[in-house]
Amino acid sequence: MLEFPIRFESPLLSTLGAFLAGLFIFLFYLSYKRTRLAERKLELVKWQRIRKIINITNISMKVGIIMALSFLLAVPYFPTTIKVPVEQVSSEQLAKSSVAIMLIMDVSYSMNISDLRPSRLEVAKQVARLFVDNAGPRDLIGFISFAGKIYDTTLPTANRTEITDLIDRQTVHNSTAIGTTLETALGLLQQLHGGKTIVLLSDGKNNYGTMNLTEVAQTATSMKIPVFTLFLGTYGIGTSDPLPLQEISNMTGGKFHEIKTEEITILVTEIAQFSQEVKVETLRTVLNEIPIEARDYHTPLLIFAALLVSCLFLTWFTGV
Repeated sequence: MLEFPIRFESPLLSTLGAFLAGLFIFLFYLSYKRTRLAERKLELVKWQRIRKIINITNISMKVGIIMALSFLLAVPYFPTTIKVPVEQVSSEQLAKSSVAIMLIMDVSYSMNISDLRPSRLEVAKQVARLFVDNAGPRDLIGFISFAGKIYDTTLPTANRTEITDLIDRQTVHNSTAIGTTLETALGLLQQLHGGKTIVLLSDGKNNYGTMNLTEVAQTATSMKIPVFTLFLGTYGIGTSDPLPLQEISNMTGGKFHEIKTEEITILVTEIAQFSQEVKVETLRTVLNEIPIEARDYHTPLLIFAALLVSCLFLTWFTGV
């Protein structure tokens, strides 16, 4: 059985190409006959004028062929904007959007327990620094440290060095006022516009100040501010309790994550993924789709392909 040495991804297009090639050969034959007929019937002056027009058309079409081929080989595209669901946007595109993040760190005495080595607090510092490093270049990050009261407070800022310096200098204090601190963070974020969120690092036991965490979570939900929680520690050791953190995240539309190791290579991967989740879910509180820059290759391809076909047709039709 005879087989052709060439294959086509689209047999339909290859058949169309063969048909067009035959059509162009037929048109070239007709144009040659018409040119010979005109040469015999027309007066010399008229024929010279027509011949000049044909020459100009032919040359113009050849220039058009060269331009069309050059543009096609250069892979032309039209810049355009399309809307993509937030969860489908790439990391590079997400980085072009901005959200305000309030990073809250528990510095109560229970954070000095060493079930995570050298201590929960030191691992929390490492996690917080990784989170800051993974934040988008346009994101604003604020910081609050707390135990029985609030110790350091910084509004969301683009100054990452200021935030990491605050993280590094934290020490432990008495009690744990999660509810009171969340209320403070909500008050600070209320004056900002766009996507806003809270990221809470704690071992989870609220024992001072505002005790009704459900009410605080309801306030955050009404403000469309999700609370993401990072639990550090081991349930049952000291006052560790992940359940309040899980409840807060579930109620507000955030996510709960448990830090189970101090191994830096694992933390790097975990926090990078966690940071992505924070960004996506925070943006979804203010919009469902993100306009992103895109490139339309299809339309210019059709335009220049049509130009190429037209030029070839007119060049062969003039028969010069």
